[in-house]
Amino acid sequence: MFRQASWDEKLVYELSKNGVYGYVPPSVDEEMRLAGEKMMALLPSELIRSDLPLPEVSEVDVVRHYMRLSQMNFSVSTTFYPLGSCTMKYNPAVNNQIASFDEVLNLHPLQP
Repeated sequence: MFRQASWDEKLVYELSKNGVYGYVPPSVDEEMRLAGEKMMALLPSELIRSDLPLPEVSEVDVVRHYMRLSQMNFSVSTTFYPLGSCTMKYNPAVNNQIASFDEVLNLHPLQP
C-alpha cells in the first residue's frame, strides 16, 4: 500500500477567533488622514468596502502557521533529494556563497 505524507493544516482564516489581533499600526497624523480621504473620494462608492474580511489571529499564531507550512516543502536543504539526471547538479550553499564573492563574480571570462 502506498502511503503519502499528509498534513491537515487549516487555512489562516480557519484559525481566526473574534477579538484576537496582532500588530496594531500607530494612528496617522492629520495630514496623512486628509490625503487618504482625498484618495478615497476618487474611488466609486461600489468599490469601497465597509469591512475588511481579514482573519483575526495573533502574531504568534501567524508565525506558527506559516512555519508549519514551510516545513511541508521538500528541499535539498532539509532532506535527501535524489536528483533525476546526471546533468542536474546539486550545489551546496557554500559553493554558491563562494561563487558570489566579488573576486570570482567580476572576473572576465577571457582573462588569463
